[in-house]
Amino acid sequence: MRRLQIGDLLAGAGYLVAHPAAGADAILAEAHAAHRYFRRFESPHPIWGNGSLMSRCLSAGQGMPVTLSPVILEALGRLCFAAVRRMSGPVPSSRHMLYIRSAIGGDVMLETKFKVSQVDPVWNRVREEAQDTIRAEPLLGGLVHSSILHHASLERALAYRFSLKLASGEMSEQILREIADEAYSADSSLGAAARADLMAIYDRDPACHRYLQPILFFKGYQAVQAYRIGHWLWEQGRRDLAYFVQMRVSEAFGVDIHPAAKVGKGLMIDHAHSIVIGETAVVGDNVSMLHSVTLGGTGKEDGDRHPKIGDGVLIGAGAKVLGNIHIGHCSRIAAGSVVLQDVPPCKTVAGVPARIVGEAGCDTPSVSMDHRFADS
Repeated sequence: MRRLQIGDLLAGAGYLVAHPAAGADAILAEAHAAHRYFRRFESPHPIWGNGSLMSRCLSAGQGMPVTLSPVILEALGRLCFAAVRRMSGPVPSSRHMLYIRSAIGGDVMLETKFKVSQVDPVWNRVREEAQDTIRAEPLLGGLVHSSILHHASLERALAYRFSLKLASGEMSEQILREIADEAYSADSSLGAAARADLMAIYDRDPACHRYLQPILFFKGYQAVQAYRIGHWLWEQGRRDLAYFVQMRVSEAFGVDIHPAAKVGKGLMIDHAHSIVIGETAVVGDNVSMLHSVTLGGTGKEDGDRHPKIGDGVLIGAGAKVLGNIHIGHCSRIAAGSVVLQDVPPCKTVAGVPARIVGEAGCDTPSVSMDHRFADS
């Protein structure tokens, strides 16, 4: 329906007084249907006019009220209430809108289409935990409101955290916020990866008891989400801006991931201190790594020179994986190891240089997070 003007409200009130059986909701719905008809067929509706409420009411031969009598004011109040209720409406999943389906012989048929809302259980849980946090610790109310409850979606909240953490004298918070909002709006996979990362941390890190914690307090999660925006910029050809994001992530979080690196979803970086992932590195889905991990090169050679990590791999603290080598799916790299050769799937390697010391011990080492060797 077109935007309501004073004339629309007065015409509607006059119509309701002249037609007591008519309802305010009904004439608003008919005006909206006429507006949809006008937009689709580029001509006024044969009965209800051009889509304005005034046109709908005057089309029935009802003139504008001359005086604002008590009856007119009462009808005006009913109409305003119905208009406000229509704009705010019930929950989106139950709100319906009227569309023009077809025009046959001058009779217009109305079709009711339900507008189904998206269900986001991760974000709903984050918001519930945020409210619980404020009740338990009111001093965190400002932080929680500005970071979580003020936002309509996880993407908007992450864009805010991105801009807040990476802003500096070189680039303002506002510019960074616009960059992040653009990225999340253009690529829905960023939000999907953020949810997968969040669930991975909650599932695998025994120190994580709520979905809220990584968003507010875990620098590994925040660094990875910032890297993903930098990678999006890199893929868009905005290389210098991507380098800037990489620099600020390294300065703010101590995590240095080249924006050209390809990182899958469901990544957990525990403690996330001194992490280095090189330009041509590839990290699969559902990978877990601890602090001081390096996925680097072995010299000054150019081209494809960094490791390729398969899905479900567990990389222990301080491990170095160097060169253009492949780490098989669901394998384990022991803490402090230096890996210089390919690792077959489902194996455990350890040592300097690393060698195979046994099986991975389970089907999903990155989920079990078990770093122990099996008894011989």
